[in-house]
Amino acid sequence: MIKNILIITGKNSFSIISKLIKPINKYKIDIYKAPITISAFITEGIVIDILKNISISDYDLILLPGFVQWNTSILEAKYHIEIKKGPEFASDLPHILKNLDKIKLSCQVPANKLIEISGEEEYNNIVQNQFKLAQDKINRTSFYINENKSSIMISPYLPPPIIAEIVNCTEKSERTILKKVNYYVESGANVIDIGCVSNKSHPQRVTEIIELIHRNFDVLLSIDSMDITEIKAAINADIDMILSLDLGNYQEFLDIPKKIPIVILPTDIRNAYFPKNPKVRVENLFKLTEILKGNGFQKLIADPLLETPISPGICNSLETYFLYKKMINENNRKDIELPLFFGISNVVELMDIDSVGINGLLASIAIELNPSILFTVEHSTKLMGGISELRESVKLNYLAKFKKTPPINQGITVFKSKGKTRQKMPKIDDSNAIYVNNLNYFYTPDVTGYFRIFVEHYTKKIYLQFHSNQDELLYLLIGTNAEALSKKIIQLEITKNLEHINYLGRELARAQICLELNKPFIQDE
Repeated sequence: MIKNILIITGKNSFSIISKLIKPINKYKIDIYKAPITISAFITEGIVIDILKNISISDYDLILLPGFVQWNTSILEAKYHIEIKKGPEFASDLPHILKNLDKIKLSCQVPANKLIEISGEEEYNNIVQNQFKLAQDKINRTSFYINENKSSIMISPYLPPPIIAEIVNCTEKSERTILKKVNYYVESGANVIDIGCVSNKSHPQRVTEIIELIHRNFDVLLSIDSMDITEIKAAINADIDMILSLDLGNYQEFLDIPKKIPIVILPTDIRNAYFPKNPKVRVENLFKLTEILKGNGFQKLIADPLLETPISPGICNSLETYFLYKKMINENNRKDIELPLFFGISNVVELMDIDSVGINGLLASIAIELNPSILFTVEHSTKLMGGISELRESVKLNYLAKFKKTPPINQGITVFKSKGKTRQKMPKIDDSNAIYVNNLNYFYTPDVTGYFRIFVEHYTKKIYLQFHSNQDELLYLLIGTNAEALSKKIIQLEITKNLEHINYLGRELARAQICLELNKPFIQDE
């Protein structure tokens, strides 16, 4: 059992760590200031010299900076005491110390990375246990989408699966469809939705697309259409889910297989009926549920319709979700209760706000409301990476809900442009500093040529071209890391112009940031 801890750190971090650990009284903690300024440069030799001057037996654990680049296990074996890596950033230290009993510290991996790993592991273990519970509770709100193909379930006990739509899929080329499916699956989508075009019926194309995807991927498919010929073509091609039936078209589908999951709407789109009143929506869903249930349909999903903020307004539609649950309970209608569909794309697509925050908040709302399936899309440039953002947000919020805590410090984060740690500024003597306040826009063209940089988000690659000043392509470099590409340029001696190399480093760094954040990249902008 750990009671006494020694933390070895550098001069710059000593005072910071001293302040951070003051509130922690769970352990007796001593700090040793190593004779080196930067903690990351502490070597095995420095630690050995320090351990010669202290009573090692006074401690149960010695923590070293997470940034040290060597394995501490050799010292552990030599001194017969746990010598582990702490976090990379001092600001993470209180959280690590408060959770020491939950973390198995490592001789190689920084402690903050272990928190991330342990968060994922904890999430996976919870889902695994909840999956067994869902299997034992198969009913109208807990069922497999297609038990013959996949273990993916719709269930109140499990995180909601994510459906990702390929918008206007019937008008896209096979190459584009396959690229999109591959990207969606890698991003974490559980079901690929074939989005059809309103008032343009393409039943044969629907069949071709389903067969194409089935030949290349082992993934569940849904179809988003209200056209009877397209939906029946999809059923004949072995579709796994149908979006959507409503009061205006359900009669045309009463003869289809009853075990296909179907999303139902409180509307009559054919007759331009789209109720705004939350109670009317719920009553319409109840009515359609009773009709379809009476006709033998076994896997129904209710979509109360999540709408765009401001106009027509998200609050009114969220009220429908709350009201659905309330009316089920108050009227004792558990017999017609259905899993709920949460159409996130209706919100995130129609807001000019970075998608990661919207996806994170909507995932929180979804996990609270407990809908059983999420629907999203990456149709426009601003939504690149949205599926993976939503997937990680679901993990974070599901884990928090299970533990009955806010979605913070769970070992899973969805930060993109911000974070929880920052560099501590040391005291800097600026008396002899050179102040650079003005940008010199003067530019001397490189006589050897010019660079063009492109970012491909689907393949996660940076493409770097070097052309002669006569526009002849001389070099093409492809990579993912700005530093690696820059060093390769220097190694190949493509240019020795320092201004050009400086410019290239800056633009490649921007390209890598845009690649990692799924931001659009335009050179020089």
